Amino acid sequence: MVEWQKKYGKQGLVIIALTTQSYPSAAPMLKKIAEGMGINYKLAQWEQEHSKLPKPLSLVPSYPATILIDRQGRLKTGVFGPWLTQIEKDLKAVLAEKPKMEEKPKGAKPTKATGK
Repeated sequence: MVEWQKKYGKQGLVIIALTTQSYPSAAPMLKKIAEGMGINYKLAQWEQEHSKLPKPLSLVPSYPATILIDRQGRLKTGVFGPWLTQIEKDLKAVLAEKPKMEEKPKGAKPTKATGK
């Protein structure tokens, strides 16, 4: 993951490592581990019950798990275990997709630039 962040970060890759371990000393401990491992991506801790994880995270049957979500928030693929090379091809395809411009809501009136 560290190498992926270095290699693909400028192309828009965002890596978030999530732990569902919820106990008071978890955050400082995880920070120490991350510093020692040279982790260069985001770390998050889920502090609620595991059963309250949002989809697709609640569907993960085992850990470690890697889930690839595209720029539009769609689940593309995933692997369980440390076999990241299996999804690198999919990762490259997702990063090659151009971000879609936000559409204006229906009924929104166009604005006129006044230059002021």
